[in-house]
Amino acid sequence: MPLRVLVIDRAPPISLRQGNALIGIEVLSRLAHHHLTLVAPATPSERDAAIPRLRGVFQEIHLVPRARWTPALGGSIELDLAQRLRSAPVLDLPAARALASRIRDIGERHEFDVLHVRQLPMAGYGALIRGSGRLLELIDSETLGAERARPATWRTRLRARLASRAERRAMDHFDVVTTVAAADAARLRALAPRARVETVPNGVDAARFRPDPHVAPGPSTLVFVGAMSFPPNIAAMRHFTRDVLPTVSRDWPDARLVIVGRDPAPEVRAMASPAVEVTGEVEDVRPYLAAATLFVAPMVSGSGIKNKVLEAMAMARPVVATPLAVEGLPVRSRENAMIADGAAPFAAAIGLLLSSSDERTRMGEAGRALVEGHYTWEGCAARYELLYQELAHAGGGSP
Repeated sequence: MPLRVLVIDRAPPISLRQGNALIGIEVLSRLAHHHLTLVAPATPSERDAAIPRLRGVFQEIHLVPRARWTPALGGSIELDLAQRLRSAPVLDLPAARALASRIRDIGERHEFDVLHVRQLPMAGYGALIRGSGRLLELIDSETLGAERARPATWRTRLRARLASRAERRAMDHFDVVTTVAAADAARLRALAPRARVETVPNGVDAARFRPDPHVAPGPSTLVFVGAMSFPPNIAAMRHFTRDVLPTVSRDWPDARLVIVGRDPAPEVRAMASPAVEVTGEVEDVRPYLAAATLFVAPMVSGSGIKNKVLEAMAMARPVVATPLAVEGLPVRSRENAMIADGAAPFAAAIGLLLSSSDERTRMGEAGRALVEGHYTWEGCAARYELLYQELAHAGGGSP
């Protein structure tokens, strides 16, 4: 029998280029046999795009108008403020009140078997719904991400303190919390030992991200993909262009780096040179991955499973990554990826693969096999299906 599930999200999950939205739409579209109701704040443009895309997933869609962003309820608002210290936006408090009012109204008119809240800043809104099994999808631990931020500053330390307070408070009000990687789950358990935290790894659409036999990889083309306003991605490219690329270029003069991703920060734009291309937002990352000789993931901060790594592997691109970039993945160095820690080992790993097309082909095929065997969206959705059923049959929910 279909379950009645209320999903509260930070925005309509419609973008395939934004990690949290990608996870949401891929998983929830595979749970659409249940009666899913979505409540989320949305700008006019998000609303126009969301209704036709989500109509086949959700039986009911409630999008509450917002301006630039909608603040969290409860303790999580501190986290939102800490995250936005650099831009200091104006609080859209009327939108927060409107969203809370809509959620209360829906809760009074309908009974739900499961409440599924996506992302930490929305956790406070979950308190407005009673009598349902309660699931909080955190995806990553904001605390762990802030603690790993590079460079560490007073802002990152403040964010870590506020995030730990918000995550601890939020987990007290949910029956189960999910993350995509074991390291994030472990950090959350340390914050709230009584909380039940489950790891549900990301998936990748291996039918969409597959090798393109019609595209030949470029000569010595290194590709990185990510939202280029995201601090961990900026830190990764800062480290790579400053500490790794000069060594690679010395040994491979034709090597070039292509940084693919939306909203490149001024620091990233300044990296552009004859050896570095900064594309900005692109309609589809797959042609860039298909043309990559290697995919590089030189992450030095951040947490969670990296969609970018899974997508590159799915397209049979050989990957050179730091241990942090493949955290949570059962990757073996020199088998299905090259793992290197430090600038010199990273440059050496790139050189090893650039010098052997056979090794690149073998490693790319092994990476795709790993994705096909362990990281499907169907498997991810099946884990949520089990959690839904368990929560619905347990009934009640946390206070």
